[in-house]
Amino acid sequence: MQNSLFFKNVINADSIFESIGQLSDFAKTAIGCESISLFLIEEPGQITPTSYSVNMSTAVMEELQEVVIRTDYFAGEMEGTPFMLAQANGIVKACLLKSKLACLYGFHIQHGHAYGALLFAFQSPTLLSEEQLQLCKLSELHMEQSIRKIQFRKQVLKQQAYETLFNTLRVKDSFTVDHCYNVAFYSTLLGGRIGLSEAELERLKLGALLHDVGKIAIPDHILRKPDRLTEAEFNVIRQHPDYGYELLKDLPGVEHFLPMVRWHHERIDGRGYPDGLSGDEIPLLVRIVSLADAFDAMTSTRVYRNSLHVHEVREQLQTHAGKQFDDKLVPIFLRILDEQMYIRKDGIRS
Repeated sequence: MQNSLFFKNVINADSIFESIGQLSDFAKTAIGCESISLFLIEEPGQITPTSYSVNMSTAVMEELQEVVIRTDYFAGEMEGTPFMLAQANGIVKACLLKSKLACLYGFHIQHGHAYGALLFAFQSPTLLSEEQLQLCKLSELHMEQSIRKIQFRKQVLKQQAYETLFNTLRVKDSFTVDHCYNVAFYSTLLGGRIGLSEAELERLKLGALLHDVGKIAIPDHILRKPDRLTEAEFNVIRQHPDYGYELLKDLPGVEHFLPMVRWHHERIDGRGYPDGLSGDEIPLLVRIVSLADAFDAMTSTRVYRNSLHVHEVREQLQTHAGKQFDDKLVPIFLRILDEQMYIRKDGIRS
């Protein structure tokens, strides 16, 4: 089961409200769900869940919040089980009556200390098919990933030493900033999967976030050009790893991630730039960033070209494994992508 555009849109969302909007459109088309809502405990010690919804009144959200609290956030064996008005009792039935909803499906959301419930609401009794339930679980998975990325961005912004540089890049080219966030996110997913330590993941995160900071020095008419670059213009773009290295090298505590800034366009076969490194000369963290960088670039839409379908991206990564990319990292990264876009028939995440 796959919807790569859905995956990319949700993962790229800048806020939970935006993610809910993406999920709501998907749920309406895929399962005929009138509306979805999210109730989330985001901080330790928070008592009342934060609520997010699309096309749902405050009064209805208040009733659903009461249902969520009374049913323990649809945790455990209750996940995916329909709550029918005809079968409800007590406070839950009263809340459903007030909300004018006849059926709810709830899915538990969990990431770190954040937890809550994603609700699919219907105005008439509705029994979802197994395939439709899997689409709900797919939505749950992507919401968890969206929460993870948004929390990740908040954490990264606390790195005050790099705030000025990043704000400068944001003013110059917001697309590059979004790309850097994505590369940092994908890199840490891969780094975590292969067992990097917390210290290594922190270095990886910052190096990936800053890998394109040298584009600050690229002239605007080249960096923002709406058409394909000429060979001469591309040669200017190729200098951004050097520029980034020069911008950062004299800052304190940067020695651990400078290689990711300077070498993220090096290739395993030695045909990369700026220094023509090859094989194990390229540090592991750099190889991770290079792979994440290429994936996000290929799946992003620019004015002068459309994004590639994820199937095409998979083929590109497999074709260039051992040439441009580390052939041991590529299959691991592809498995991570599969987990974002596929749910096994038994409903267990692979």
